[in-house]
Amino acid sequence: SLKIFLFPSRKVFKAILFLNFMEEKFFIAKITYDLIDDNTGKLKKIKEEKLVRGYSVTDVEAKVTKAFKDFSHEWRITSVFESKIDEVIN
Repeated sequence: SLKIFLFPSRKVFKAILFLNFMEEKFFIAKITYDLIDDNTGKLKKIKEEKLVRGYSVTDVEAKVTKAFKDFSHEWRITSVFESKIDEVIN
């Protein structure tokens, strides 16, 4: 079906048109945050990897930031790179 949208500028139209032709890929986003160890009282670095579907590194960073917006610890993205995974089968 054909959908018609009105855009405020040609740049917005080009950006949306470009995204429609791009294919989403899987990326690995590495997140690090500090947590106080209950037993020792020392800071412990926690490192996690997230599999994120997105169009680009910038897109993935935005998605991770949105997902972690209410996270109670101070966190940071340490790296984002394209995954070799090309499909997730449920």
